[in-house]
Parts: sequence; structure tokens; C-alpha cells
Amino acid sequence: MKNFGAYVSIVISMFFWSFSFIWSKEALSIYQPFTILFFRLSLASVTLLGFSKIIGKLNHIKKEDWKYLFLLSFFEPFLYFIGETFGLQRVSPTIAAVLIATIPLFLPFVGFYFFNEKLTKFKISGTFLSFIGVILVIINANMTLNADFSGILLLLLAVFSAVAYTTLVSKLSHKYNAFTIVGWQSLLALIGFAPMFFFFEFHETISTGWVWKGALPIVLLGLFASIFAFVFFTYSIKKLGVTKAGVFSNVIPVFVSLFSFLLYAERLLFINYLGIIVVVCGLFLSQVKAK
Repeated sequence: MKNFGAYVSIVISMFFWSFSFIWSKEALSIYQPFTILFFRLSLASVTLLGFSKIIGKLNHIKKEDWKYLFLLSFFEPFLYFIGETFGLQRVSPTIAAVLIATIPLFLPFVGFYFFNEKLTKFKISGTFLSFIGVILVIINANMTLNADFSGILLLLLAVFSAVAYTTLVSKLSHKYNAFTIVGWQSLLALIGFAPMFFFFEFHETISTGWVWKGALPIVLLGLFASIFAFVFFTYSIKKLGVTKAGVFSNVIPVFVSLFSFLLYAERLLFINYLGIIVVVCGLFLSQVKAK
């Protein structure tokens, strides 16, 4: 099967990012958002840059590409993590995951405008169908929002940050390997988060101390959600393109819903589960090739 490795990579990255909603929720029960982000990115950047240097995979960044790398790290992890982490304080992991799944709704148009990727009727229909599914997930039986409005706005910030990130990483992924891109984006975002951590949360974190219940999820976030998931995703974008790789984020709410049910017995309404099924149908439709 053509690009089989890329498809395996994208599914693995979505699996890790799905668990990131669970790990973030657990970490937030003990620590504040900037504390989580600071230590998560510290672990990710030091581990990945150090490992890449040792095995000889750390590419030299050309002078003209630093501006793109700074923009990349600003949109994601910086803005994206702010939207996602603070949003998770206000909504359930499943609702958050479904909102993040709206990312592919915008990617076909980004791919068409910036990279001349074809806008087929299947891509448009699939992303539109997925959007309908998302709406069904975030409403209740009375057709009103089943989530905090401010939390939804924060997660939408994460969505648009991810769209901008995907556009930029597609440009850089053909010049540099995934280890280099993810390592530097993590370090640059860490530099952005450091002042916020030390100014707003440092003393509270010292007072709380090491709590395994909150520290373990941060380690898992740093290793699996901030390293492996980004490396696999960057590789898949290079092979599949912006639209096809991005639309796989639609499977995240399915994974998160399953994990939340198994771990926390989180239950949704019938209309919400119907929405998740519609989201998945939209994913498969968007992958159909037009003749």
C-alpha cells in the first residue's frame, strides 16, 4: 500500500494526542497550566534536541528559515497549548477533543490556497459532514451548548493556531527532518512560557512540591504528546500533504470518548455519540480519491 508508513505514523500521532487530553486533565488537578506547559516543553526540547545531536539528525537551520521557525513555535506549541490547556479547565476532554477535530474543516482551503492541492468534492463533503458531527457532539437534548462558552473560545484559539502551524510545518518539512523541527519549536515555545511560569506560578508550584499524580501525566505529555506525536505528524504531512494528514484529527474525539468512558465512566447523550459517528464518516469520505 502506497504511503502505508505515513498512515501508520498519523494514526500513532492521533492516538498520543488523544491521550494528551486525559493526561492534561489529570495534571490540571494538581498543577496550574503554565507549570504543566513549562515542564512538558522542558522535557521535550532537551530530550529531542540532545538525542538528535547525538545520532546526527539535528539539521542546520538556514538564516532565512528562522522567521518561519519562530512563527511555527508561536502558533504551536505556544498559542495552541494556551488554548487547549486553559480550555480543558472549563470543558470535558471529549468536548475539547471534538472541537479540536474542526481543524480539518479549514485545511483543504489552506492546502488549495498555499500549496495548490486540489479541492475535490469528497474533501469538501467529508469536512462539511465532520463539522455537522462536531455540532451534534457539543449540544444537548435541548439543542443548547453542552459546554462552557469561554472554554469553547479557548479551544477555537487552539484550532486556528493548529491551522497556521500545519501550513508552516508543511513548508519546513521538505527542508528539515522532524527531529529538528519539533526540537526547535519546543525550545522556542519554552522560552515564551518561562517568564509566565516564573512570574505567575513558580511559588505555588514550589509549595505544592512533587506530586506523582500530577507529575506523571506531565512526563507522559512531554515524551509522547510533545515528541513522538509531533515527529510522526511532521513525517506524515511530508508524505500525505496538508489536507489528508490534517483530516485524521477527526479520529481524536473517538479515541478520547472511548478513553474517558473506560477510565472515568464519562457518559454522553445519544445525540453526542451519533455526532462522533458522523465525524468518522466524514473522515473516510474525505480520503476518497476523485477520478
